[in-house]
Amino acid sequence: MSQHLHQLMADARRNKKGLFLPYFCVGYPTFEASLAAAEGALKGGAAALELGVPFSDPISDGPTLQKATQYSLDHGTHFLDVFRLIKALRLKGYQQPLLVMTYLNMIEQMTWEKFAYNLAVAGGDGAIVPDLPLEESVGPKKVLNQKGLSLIPFIAPTSSPQRVKKADAQGAPFLYYVSVTGVTGARKSLAPGLLKTLADLRKRLKTPIVVGFGISNPKQAGQVGQVADGVIIASALVKKIETWKVSQIGKNVESFCRQVVGKLK
Repeated sequence: MSQHLHQLMADARRNKKGLFLPYFCVGYPTFEASLAAAEGALKGGAAALELGVPFSDPISDGPTLQKATQYSLDHGTHFLDVFRLIKALRLKGYQQPLLVMTYLNMIEQMTWEKFAYNLAVAGGDGAIVPDLPLEESVGPKKVLNQKGLSLIPFIAPTSSPQRVKKADAQGAPFLYYVSVTGVTGARKSLAPGLLKTLADLRKRLKTPIVVGFGISNPKQAGQVGQVADGVIIASALVKKIETWKVSQIGKNVESFCRQVVGKLK
């Protein structure tokens, strides 16, 4: 499972071609709609997916994702639904890597062992846990790795050179680069100096870099994809889903993803 993700990112680095990894909130606006959105993205050329588990205190999420996750919770979404969604995608024949984005509290309640087991059985590839410090990740990483799963480290503009080096040494398929200081959210322009910073990091680091936070449209994704190995769009895509008829979500997500992928070529 995780090996597929490693190979995918290694190929992106070698080919100098940015990949698209969109984010979806499981259960938003319904479970079936989130499944249709995920399927639409994969049809539209997404290289992998970040599947967000709704949580009551999503400290890294801005207003758009907070609203979506709360709506999902209010309508009965549970942690186990993310595994159900992954299983459904695998049964439909999709092979692209699927990553679960969740918070530490939820995994600790389930236990890392049960989380890793459920994720592996469902057919997932790894986990993104924003509030898990790098210093506390040794045990969780070992548990995930034993099931063939990856743990994705974070780096940010505020990360020291030593911390970046430590993250690079984790052997992860990619590093999640937080492009701005603050929470998630669509922004009208890229952070000042972002492209130069990414170009410099890409030269220095052996681990591929995927950029999230603040990327809002295909044009921005294309710019970032020139100097990074992957791009995540979350808030801007969730905001679009909010405006679409439920019956049109899958089709519209597919169209949007095709636009983004087209800019990454």
